[in-house]
Amino acid sequence: MPTPPASDSPDDRPALEPIRVLRPRRTDALAQLLDEIRQDKDYRSHDTGAAPVPHTRTGDETEQLPPVLGGMTKELPASDGDSCPPRSVGRPRLGPGQRRAAMVIAVVAAAVVGFGCSLLIPGRTDATPAAPSARASAAPGAVGAVDVLTNPGFESGSLAPWTCTGNPGSAVSSPVHAGSKALQGTVSSSDTAQCNQTVAVRPNTTYSLSGWIRGSYVYLGVNGGASTWTTSPSEYSPLKVSFTTGASQTSATIYVHGWYAQGRYYADDITLEGPSGGGGA
Repeated sequence: MPTPPASDSPDDRPALEPIRVLRPRRTDALAQLLDEIRQDKDYRSHDTGAAPVPHTRTGDETEQLPPVLGGMTKELPASDGDSCPPRSVGRPRLGPGQRRAAMVIAVVAAAVVGFGCSLLIPGRTDATPAAPSARASAAPGAVGAVDVLTNPGFESGSLAPWTCTGNPGSAVSSPVHAGSKALQGTVSSSDTAQCNQTVAVRPNTTYSLSGWIRGSYVYLGVNGGASTWTTSPSEYSPLKVSFTTGASQTSATIYVHGWYAQGRYYADDITLEGPSGGGGA
């Protein structure tokens, strides 16, 4: 044992540091506790039942095979002197989660089969489609797709039923907008070379008048109603105008004409779209 230094002498020894004792900690204690609780819960959730009474086999009796988990098993036949009835082996019961999964799979399978059957069943089709009602185009104010005019492109080679005033017009082969003929009108200083066609119309009905026109200041319209004009000496230009017949109007006169001293004009493919009034007036 070392001798302590005298009180009057200085202590030159180095100072001692405190010693720390490290104790290892168990980090798996909580996991082990949870595992024990889980095992105990699984054990308590199992069905309990009475243990089967052991059967004493005779020398001639065939040994019974143990049941296989998850399926039906068969027993080997026992001898005739065995008074113990054969034990039935059933399938293990499904848990709540497995039953729900089985129900979901069954519902989805039924839905898929029903959808496939619906695709295979042919739908009902009518033998002949219903014809559109004729009253739709003949209603007051409606515009149909029927051209009411006769000889709209002058393809017959004559002007009839068009009539022209002043210098008589003619059907020419050039220039044309479509087809092989077109109307040519020759104006003068005192006449516009107007050409007309009168058709039967229906009262209180809207009609659409259109045509292709070439010339200087050429007009397209209906007597007593709307009109439009263009100046296109070198090429055909489209003109279009709409009008509505009066409450008691049964006919309309369509016209096309040039302007005084402006030379020749040309017209082609003049159409009046709307319900027919029953023929020309």
